[in-house]
Amino acid sequence: MTIIDPPIKDNSDFYKTINSRSKNSNELPLFDDESDLVVVVAEENINDGQHSRDVKKLLEDYSIKDKISRKKKWFILSIVALQGFIGPLTSSIYVPAIAQVKESFNTTTTSINATISLYVFVMGFAPLLWASLSERQGRRAVYLLSSFLYVISTIGCALSHKVGLFIALRAFQATGASASQAVGAGTITDLFDVHERGNAMGLFLLGALIGPVLGPILGGFINEFMDWRFIFWFLSIMGGFTFFLILFFLPETSAIILKKREEYSQMKKEMKTYTEKYQQPNMKLYNKENTSTSILRPFKLLIKPAVIVSTTPYSIAYGFMYFVIASLPHQLQSQYNFSSYQIGLAYLANGIGNALGAFLSGKMADRALKKSIDNRLEARLSPMWLGILLLPIGQLMYGWCVQFQIHIMATLTGLFLLGLGVGIVQTPANTYIVDSYQKHSASVMGAANLMRCVSGGCTPLVAPTLIDHIGNGWSLTILASISLCSGFCIFFTQRYGQHWREQINPKKHDAI
Repeated sequence: MTIIDPPIKDNSDFYKTINSRSKNSNELPLFDDESDLVVVVAEENINDGQHSRDVKKLLEDYSIKDKISRKKKWFILSIVALQGFIGPLTSSIYVPAIAQVKESFNTTTTSINATISLYVFVMGFAPLLWASLSERQGRRAVYLLSSFLYVISTIGCALSHKVGLFIALRAFQATGASASQAVGAGTITDLFDVHERGNAMGLFLLGALIGPVLGPILGGFINEFMDWRFIFWFLSIMGGFTFFLILFFLPETSAIILKKREEYSQMKKEMKTYTEKYQQPNMKLYNKENTSTSILRPFKLLIKPAVIVSTTPYSIAYGFMYFVIASLPHQLQSQYNFSSYQIGLAYLANGIGNALGAFLSGKMADRALKKSIDNRLEARLSPMWLGILLLPIGQLMYGWCVQFQIHIMATLTGLFLLGLGVGIVQTPANTYIVDSYQKHSASVMGAANLMRCVSGGCTPLVAPTLIDHIGNGWSLTILASISLCSGFCIFFTQRYGQHWREQINPKKHDAI
């Protein structure tokens, strides 16, 4: 590589000349066009200049996939999955204590229910910011910051005595709890190869699926023997434990960030050398990526056909799951005369189905990709067809069994099939979009999470009214019909998904 000496005296023309030639030469400046780091020459009497050149080192050189053991990969993923579990768990854990919370704040049931919907909505939007931040500052920094915010706001919830403050703290709590919903996908991309990601995604998504189901069980148990505030003390302890796990055991995994850090260190050394040797103007490092571009990236990805079409079935399924979760306590109490403790146990049927579905579909998706003749990513979506069939069966079975007070085992079987269907639909869809947009996996997962949480936040609001007007049976029949129709999205993605992905200009794609 030829490196030319800069002039001894300050000369802005020198920098302009080199900058114009840098794309086609190995001369100074020594920086990467694809990097977000650029050098700026700061001098009062000349304009700032950006200098970059192509570097042959591939991003893969900085990947840690082959530098850590398989055991450590799964340990790191387990920490991320634990944080991913806390967020959904927190959304519903105090549902069994709503009456006590209402009495404590001397407010209405509507106000307390609003804290649940608000939490889910914030869980949908906040990951968009965390995803952008993780691609600029790294995964580890986001995990630590979000965990700290979660712990502080959860302690605040436990200590609050005004409903307005409680609602505000719930919003901050959701913000802190939501980071891993998007950033976790980026960590999976950092650690695992394409043929392993389905299985890894299945483990990670267990939290998002079983959290809302296990929440009422834990909350009901705690509320049975202690004050409702201890629910939030329990969550703060759990969040603090996760924070320290991240602090001591979770390294930075993003190859892009690791690359930038090495570049930054090298650039600082080179700038110091040139500044001292040639008495050049002071140099500073800046990130050339516009902040607004980074924040808007998830929204731009959301309108991509490969993203919005492939994730629609899961978003619908997730919303309908919250429809059932929100209405289940009242239905079991009125139709089967269940106690709060028995209602909590009934959620297990749905939770076991969710966990089993997520686990099996991850393995099925990886196997489908391996067996694919042309190795198309769309092969991952094949297991979703099983989920699309199980969903309406479970919904119809649950709805009409509750309506006519058929034996509780039949109702619980319907809940199990519903959960199994949701789990099977979720994992392949999320793995597909992460594989399609590997460089911005956190942002694309944030976009998908937005769809999911908006759906999950809306359905509990309409569930009581719909059930009161047309009954459980017909309400779930409508949901079953919509679930079945969402299968068209799978068909279109499998047929046109490769075309949608090939339409993306690689350079344009990287700049999204």
